[in-house]
Amino acid sequence: MSNNRIYIILVPVMLWMTASYAQETLGFNQAVSRALAQNHSVRIAHNNAAIAANNVSIGNAGLLPSISLSGGADHTNAEPLDASTQTSARISASYTLFSGLGNIYTFRGLESAGRQGRLNARNQIESAVVDVSRAYFGAASAFENLRIAEELLSISRERLSRVEKRSAFGRALTIDVLAAEVDLNTDSVTYSRARFDWEESRRTLNTLLNYDIEKEYTVDTAVEFKTAYSIDELIRAAEAHNASFLSAREQVNSSRWNLASAKSAHLPRIDLSGSYGFNQAGSDFSVGLDDPYKNIRMGVSLQFNLFNGFQTSIRRQNAAISLKNSELLLSQARLNLQNQVISSYESFQTSLDVLALEQRSLKAAELNYQRTRELYHLGQVTTTQFREAQLNLIQSKLRLSTAKFTARLDEIELLRLTGRLLPEN
Repeated sequence: MSNNRIYIILVPVMLWMTASYAQETLGFNQAVSRALAQNHSVRIAHNNAAIAANNVSIGNAGLLPSISLSGGADHTNAEPLDASTQTSARISASYTLFSGLGNIYTFRGLESAGRQGRLNARNQIESAVVDVSRAYFGAASAFENLRIAEELLSISRERLSRVEKRSAFGRALTIDVLAAEVDLNTDSVTYSRARFDWEESRRTLNTLLNYDIEKEYTVDTAVEFKTAYSIDELIRAAEAHNASFLSAREQVNSSRWNLASAKSAHLPRIDLSGSYGFNQAGSDFSVGLDDPYKNIRMGVSLQFNLFNGFQTSIRRQNAAISLKNSELLLSQARLNLQNQVISSYESFQTSLDVLALEQRSLKAAELNYQRTRELYHLGQVTTTQFREAQLNLIQSKLRLSTAKFTARLDEIELLRLTGRLLPEN
């Protein structure tokens, strides 16, 4: 391969490396903070929680009086009577004094629904954070793979340069030069693909973080793990803080209030009402209240449903069945949660074991590569042997990178299940 061809391959790499050093570095915690503030799904979840909170109102439960203002004019012109106009203005109020405590139970149900709304919003936010985490560490993996591809390309370039110099002095065969050129071309393709993967993963992350789609930065590829976990403690934490499980438990409370409300329909209802108004009759088309007479009305009504085709009884029976279903769903949710926590914990521990093995494997691959490289420069190993050692080193680095980010994502899933993913938890 000519020097010009080597220059064509290396210039884009060098330019990219120079530009990357000047770019800002996006850390994982910074990405999560950005997502919590700007991610569209997170913002929608906050809005849904606000709607749920607004619905928790004593007015929605019928615990406040109803007040209305009305007025009007009625003109009559019918032969042989004279034309007349009736003008009125009235303010009315009504209040349910007693409804079998149904309005109280309705308010308790609204409170339960509000708590469920907050839990559902937290569950949505946690899912969004998990998506951002996958995108971030996917980008980190792509960025690390790109750096590994750069290293691979640099080694192959150095190898070709040495082979060409040795060939010029008659100390290397033409086939060795051709083999080095082929490997350099192969590694150039690997680099191009790795760079595309990095750019694509960064655009995906930008979308989730609500950044400009082409915003450029590098990412921090270092990972940190939390302290050691106890499976029993994790299960207790999950049952105390997992949003989905807490929502299922809150549904039981909601079903109980619904049943109580359905039972209250068997009791009598007492309503109070009153109004204060003015009326005036005028001849012809005369609208006004310049000489009105007052109209004050107050009343109390008692309503007791003797029979409505068993509708009240059916609603009560259905509410009782719904309560049983919610209790069964809660029991099922508890078992599912325990299973998920145990599986996630074991997956995380397995990932840590794989990570430790890959770290030891990388050390062996590095020692093997350094020794083979020294022997290759001394002409004591073949090009094929050197290439094999080179590829073993690169593959070991790639496996370590994958193991590192897989373990971190497994831990994030474990944190989500135990309700510890968000900062406030």
